[in-house]
Amino acid sequence: MTNQTLVTLVHKLPGRLRARIPYLRQNQDVAGWLKTQLLSLAGVRSVRLRPAAASAVLTYDINKTDELTLLAQLNAIDWSLATDSEYETEYCGGDNLLNIAGLAMTQFLPKRWAALPAMVLIAPTIAEGIDSLRHRELKVEVLDGLALGLSMVRGDYRTAMLTQSLLTLGEYFEQETSRHSDELLSQLMQPQYHPVWIERDGTSCEINAEQLTNGDVMLLGPGDNIPADGTVLRGVGLINQASMTGESVPVRRECGAWVFAGTQVQDGNIAVRADKVGDESSTANIRRFITESLSQRSETQQVTQKMADRRVAITLAAGAGIFALTRDWNRLASVFLVDYSCALKLSTPIAFKSIMYKSANSGLLLKGGRAIEQLADIDTVVFDKTGTLTYGDMLVTDVVSFDPKHTWAERLLAIAASVEEHSNHPLARAVVSAAKQHELPHINHGEVEYVIAHGLISELDDHRMAIGSRHFLHEHYNIDFGPFESQIDELEEQGRHLLFISLDERLVGMIGLQDNVREEAAEVISQLRDLGVKNVVLLTGDKYHKAEQMAKELGIDRFYAEATPESKVSVVQSLQEQGCRVMFVGDGVNDAPVLTQANVGLAMNRSTELAQQAADAVLLQDSLHGVVVARELSVEAMRLVNSNIRLTEWINSGIMLAAAMGRLSPTYSALLHNGTTMGVLLRSLAARK
Repeated sequence: MTNQTLVTLVHKLPGRLRARIPYLRQNQDVAGWLKTQLLSLAGVRSVRLRPAAASAVLTYDINKTDELTLLAQLNAIDWSLATDSEYETEYCGGDNLLNIAGLAMTQFLPKRWAALPAMVLIAPTIAEGIDSLRHRELKVEVLDGLALGLSMVRGDYRTAMLTQSLLTLGEYFEQETSRHSDELLSQLMQPQYHPVWIERDGTSCEINAEQLTNGDVMLLGPGDNIPADGTVLRGVGLINQASMTGESVPVRRECGAWVFAGTQVQDGNIAVRADKVGDESSTANIRRFITESLSQRSETQQVTQKMADRRVAITLAAGAGIFALTRDWNRLASVFLVDYSCALKLSTPIAFKSIMYKSANSGLLLKGGRAIEQLADIDTVVFDKTGTLTYGDMLVTDVVSFDPKHTWAERLLAIAASVEEHSNHPLARAVVSAAKQHELPHINHGEVEYVIAHGLISELDDHRMAIGSRHFLHEHYNIDFGPFESQIDELEEQGRHLLFISLDERLVGMIGLQDNVREEAAEVISQLRDLGVKNVVLLTGDKYHKAEQMAKELGIDRFYAEATPESKVSVVQSLQEQGCRVMFVGDGVNDAPVLTQANVGLAMNRSTELAQQAADAVLLQDSLHGVVVARELSVEAMRLVNSNIRLTEWINSGIMLAAAMGRLSPTYSALLHNGTTMGVLLRSLAARK
């Protein structure tokens, strides 16, 4: 590492350090990106950067990290990944103290001596205004520079310093509010490292969670945080998943169950194999998702930015007009100090960040302001079926015996389950689960032969037995279905998936299964309609009759049966061409293209990583209620943003009118403007609750 890139420690205090980052001075455009990276480091609470001075001030939790660890992490930053991002110069408490000292000097020193401290402290603000003009940009810095310059030219150093102090103080509080909104989200990005007991080579030892590797067996008890995603190998525990899903009720997890990093063992003792550690874990995925979200600028943010810049030109024109009529320098300075842009530019991203934080605590990740805008604007919701409207498994609903004397219904189910337990097919798992639920005995049978995509063959009491689809039994064993067509048709009309059982080439029964529809599905669809969604569409690979049955059951407007990944994209494109604004809700790897095509893609909790990367929003809990939360919070966010814009316009216009009429001095003009801006920003920040 060269001296040009080496990060060095300047000074430290408990929980605070200042580092020099030479690369930052040479590449000031990456400051916004760097701040997001630093906020995601374990234990970091806040970050303040001074790119021109190559300086970074970090405050941190001494129980989670230390200055040596942070310095090593700073030197390990991969600058090749850095991206340009907007970053505004940050003020600190020292800037305010300097201005107060300068104000005191202008108050007590003779006028000719008061000019020196005033000029030194005001020069950076005037320089920023000149720099904006040099780049042919009309920004608020131009207004501030003109107002302060007018006071200095007229020799009114006290007014100039008082105005400068108010401007800096206002900027400081605005940035503190903005920093607080970033720090709220940084809490969700923080990796939770702490000691953990593991089993290695037959012995137990304690290591730091950072040292975990895939395959390590973690020994966890009451109160322990789970540091990596993994599978329970033994024991039973109650797991509090509130940090991941927002659900406060702990869930039972036993052998074979999956547990998430960042959750906590509330009761019981479990041994968990670490399957996804570090950057592979669920908390790391959340961290990446939020990091991407912070770098995205919404259309509303871009519009308010342009609106704010236009207001600078309006203020300049108004000031010029007032001066032409009155020749009053005070009125001119007062008008120039009315600034719409700060409230317009800052309130929108803070409102979005507050809603993102609130949604994360409600079990939903939103990928920035664009996702919020689009969610508030949708009028059509397209649901994938499996794993979305259903749980992804099936339920046994009917057991029909065609030979009740020898194979009554319970025995039929027991026979089927005893054979099907040798298969991992979803239908087989459903049959085995139903038999366990009814506590049916295991039926002895011969060796099982699995015919891929068809069914199972075995021997039962010297009888040849086959279990599978109608096609399999008819084509391979010439089974006659004729006598039972009416019963078969009745179940098929109800949307059942049928599994047939034969003994010695004679049909003895069938088992009807249906999708395990989520209990909340119908309620969620009804709530979406109440929230302004006009069309609800079902996409499924099922046959027409099954799709029709589910659509009727859930109150869905339209359905598309026998859908493929390609046809899903076509369906969404067709809806968009009809003028619909579409949200697609899905979970599979094949859903990634359609999640991208939709105006908004929402991925389910158990969706694949590819689907979650393609989505604009991700549910953290396995419930469809998050879809309603997404819609509600996005509408709330846009209502807040629009009301903030109206408030800013009306209040600042009132201040400008009073300034133009000579009712406000430059000092009061700056004070009222900054007070209004702070009020709007705090209103945006309060949305997090």
